[in-house]
Amino acid sequence: MRIGIDASNIGGGGGVTHLKEILANLPELKEIEKVTVFASQKVLKQLSEVDHIKKITFPALNKGLLNRVVFQLWDYDKHLKQHCDILFSVTGDYLGRFKPVVGMSQNMLLYERNIWKEIKQPKEIMRFWLNFLKQRRCFSNASGIIFISQYAKKYVSNKLNLKNKEISIIHHGISPRFQGKVRKQFSIDNYSEKNPFKLLYVSTVHVYKHQWNLVEAVDLLRKKGYPIVLDLVGGVIFKPAGKKLEKVIQEIDPHHKFIHYHGHVPYDKIDEFYKKADGIVYASTCENMPNILIESMASGLPIVCSNKQPMPEFLKENGFYFDAKNVDSISNAIEEMFLNPEKRESMAKRNFEEVKKYSWEITANETFSFLEEIYTSYYGNRQ
Repeated sequence: MRIGIDASNIGGGGGVTHLKEILANLPELKEIEKVTVFASQKVLKQLSEVDHIKKITFPALNKGLLNRVVFQLWDYDKHLKQHCDILFSVTGDYLGRFKPVVGMSQNMLLYERNIWKEIKQPKEIMRFWLNFLKQRRCFSNASGIIFISQYAKKYVSNKLNLKNKEISIIHHGISPRFQGKVRKQFSIDNYSEKNPFKLLYVSTVHVYKHQWNLVEAVDLLRKKGYPIVLDLVGGVIFKPAGKKLEKVIQEIDPHHKFIHYHGHVPYDKIDEFYKKADGIVYASTCENMPNILIESMASGLPIVCSNKQPMPEFLKENGFYFDAKNVDSISNAIEEMFLNPEKRESMAKRNFEEVKKYSWEITANETFSFLEEIYTSYYGNRQ
């Protein structure tokens, strides 16, 4: 079985991490003869050199979206036929006619249209619409589809016709370096202005991440007398959201005494922020599988979290929940965490155990086993 991996539309971030990890943990399945990755030179450079993994790029894959689309529609398939017997589209947007194909769902922004209304920028909305059309075509032609959460499977299945498709839910893994240890939790009275409670939110800045609401909530808590500081880690991926965050921080804490925005931090440095934090907040309202939340669970710290699915699917009853669009709700949830040190410690312990079931080794094994199933079924039926 020669496996092709279509990574032609991976830009960076979590998509690259997923690809790197499943290749690094490639299982020894007897059916796998070779794995070929098709991607831009930028992405391929980030992948390790391994004998049985071949890396191929084409000029069109190193250009803009239009060039990639034209290439996929007219020239891609003839190259695929030379190198693979089954294709895995990791971004779930392969447009050609090669079969069999397994597509993957990783982006709920293609489906949750209420977020589009908040964006209010035609160019950005058009980008999501085009990507939705590409994924719809890919899934229509696919023999198998991988989801990374129960929530995504249910939501997307209600939007697209996925009858007669083999479907598997395969969770992403987590890097061992995020594994911390459960710390003893103390009363909020143990903290002071000189030794404040350090709250951490790791996330890119977009309209559905709600950093500005969190800033206002922290301000409310400080006005109540709670010694709290907030660290925000994550680059701006939507400029209007970045400007909104900057404006709110400037209004509330112009001298950056208790709000510290660090911008983009390399992925291999983020675990250092977890080690310095006392608690985690996660305020996103649009996720497929929230990897940052899983990493937070591994940190051994208490978590205050958005009540929007799929966050509760993974965090379960082990977090203090809030409505991310409501400043008072966020403030109340953080305050509840402050006032219940025993509860936050027991939650952190349960999260620490729960997160042990997520590993990239398991992800890789389940992924390639599913590809093998689709391959066997497809070619067996043809015979």
